[in-house]
Amino acid sequence: MSTGAIRAAAQPSGLLRLYTSMPVLFCFCAMAILTTALWCLGFQLNNDADDLLKLHEIRTLLETGNIFDRTLPGIVQPEPYVSHWPWIVDLPYAAFARLFAPFAGFEPALTLASFAVPLLLLAPALYFYNRLVTAIGFAYPAVALPLALIFAARSFFEFAPGRIDYHNLQILLLLAALVLMMSQNRFSAFVNGLLTALAIAVSAEFAPFYAMVMAVYAFDWIFDREGGESRIVGFGLALTVGAIALFAAIVPPSAYTAVRCDTYSTPHVTALVAAGLSFAVVPLLAGRRGGWPMRSAILLVFAAASAAVLAVLFPQCLASPYASIDAYVRDNMINRILQELSLFRRPDVVLSTGFLSMALLFIGALAPAVICARPEGRSRPLVILTLFSLLSLALAIGYVRYYRYLPIFSGIGLIFALASLLPNAGLGRYLKSPVPAASHGYALILPGLVLSGAMVLYHLSVKPAHAAVPAAELADGCYSSPFEPEQGWPSGAIVLSPPLIGSRFVALAEGPKVVTIPNHPSAKGIERSYRFLDPATADPRAILDASKATHVAICAWRGPPLPGLEAAYPLAAALIEGRPPAWLRECPTKASSPLRIYSYRNADGSDAVCPTSTLAAQARP
Repeated sequence: MSTGAIRAAAQPSGLLRLYTSMPVLFCFCAMAILTTALWCLGFQLNNDADDLLKLHEIRTLLETGNIFDRTLPGIVQPEPYVSHWPWIVDLPYAAFARLFAPFAGFEPALTLASFAVPLLLLAPALYFYNRLVTAIGFAYPAVALPLALIFAARSFFEFAPGRIDYHNLQILLLLAALVLMMSQNRFSAFVNGLLTALAIAVSAEFAPFYAMVMAVYAFDWIFDREGGESRIVGFGLALTVGAIALFAAIVPPSAYTAVRCDTYSTPHVTALVAAGLSFAVVPLLAGRRGGWPMRSAILLVFAAASAAVLAVLFPQCLASPYASIDAYVRDNMINRILQELSLFRRPDVVLSTGFLSMALLFIGALAPAVICARPEGRSRPLVILTLFSLLSLALAIGYVRYYRYLPIFSGIGLIFALASLLPNAGLGRYLKSPVPAASHGYALILPGLVLSGAMVLYHLSVKPAHAAVPAAELADGCYSSPFEPEQGWPSGAIVLSPPLIGSRFVALAEGPKVVTIPNHPSAKGIERSYRFLDPATADPRAILDASKATHVAICAWRGPPLPGLEAAYPLAAALIEGRPPAWLRECPTKASSPLRIYSYRNADGSDAVCPTSTLAAQARP
């Protein structure tokens, strides 16, 4: 073979060169194809009832056009249900559906928006993730990015078609904030201040992460890092302006003085403005006098004063968002939701199918900290990654709600761990980075293994308490089954059901109203649905009357009788098995339906009419 032929053979193909120059595009296409295929096959990557409620919320916004009224008409407890999500989280879907509605029709456009918008949000999320991988120092992002994406797939499945909850938007904003912190552009801090205000307006769930963002800018100023003063001032001014602008955009003038701790309102804007003004003012007060102790003291005084004022003005927000909910609902429903627990309280940690993935996430989360333990391994991007990785790990252990975000950071840490175990030949050489401590071998995986072992020992020695399963939870067990709720409901029908089944009904284009869905603003409805099936309730009919329900829907059991269930939960077992009391009448349903539906009576005392059809023709996401 000639020299020219050998050189030609050694040249990468055009497709490989294209991939090397645009790995984000290829990774996006791969993720879009994978998640779309799983969606078409009926796989639920998240199976979150919040997506069904969001569909109803977006539909209501499009139908009414009122951005300030967050009352959802399909949920009558009978108290009105007021959503705790601001309208800005519905905006991408509503705008997309409005754009295509003249061509496809209202419901098809809404379905198309539910499919397409999460994928559209995935594209910039992958762009920022690639920027993060590149900033960390991997020499071959075209290899590191897809590998990190595989490790972090659980987090990026939040961008799957149909996943219309706000978590994908949170991830996108956080990745953008991380990249902006690592940027040397003088406007990056200002933009980050605006993004921080937007992220908190979307949900205060990510407040710990953005507190860390503020801490990084404060550290740069306190220790007089290059550009630290301009960055903290720019961030503070943007945070203040963004918080006030979003308050005007989200909150109606009539509610400016209202205090709602679970959604963006006066306490949130007050906290953000106080933080923003503190950041903007302290450099002017401190000037060039003193060193880091004085600067730290000045900033801590402002922070303490702001915290004290907030505690005095809004004491009701010092507790959790669930503090005002009746203890019965907290004990029987909210405190039993797995994501509302810590890993120490979850009963399914050890010997579960997810334990191996948990151990890998622990390894990836702690690997950057091992690298930063040596001074020569530290760089600004890596230190920032380490701080957020450790914070994410602590949050995930203490509150499982944050567990879905841990893979974002663990995915990058696992690349370091894998690179330290691979030889320099083959794949190993493409994962190396200029970080000296990345070759510590097993030292990178040891902390994660130790933490995983400690978790095992804890759960083997201190077994989490197992409370009795409420009857309504058992009656809600068919939520994950593929089913189409009945159609042809009579006008004015109101269905009392367990919360998850209620979320199925509320997502219908034309369906009955429901008493409850599984979100804390529906606490009164949740209490009624749980007490209705509770054996301790003396007169279940009083619950139906109080909720003004005309029908009851419950999961069906079409097999042999269940003696154990009948003894523990007489009413629930009777309804599940199709043996209703005299004051309920079972409606005809398909033999294959996982639901049983019962009619009660209308508000005027007449018998409620059953649904007229069991054909599956309702529009669903």
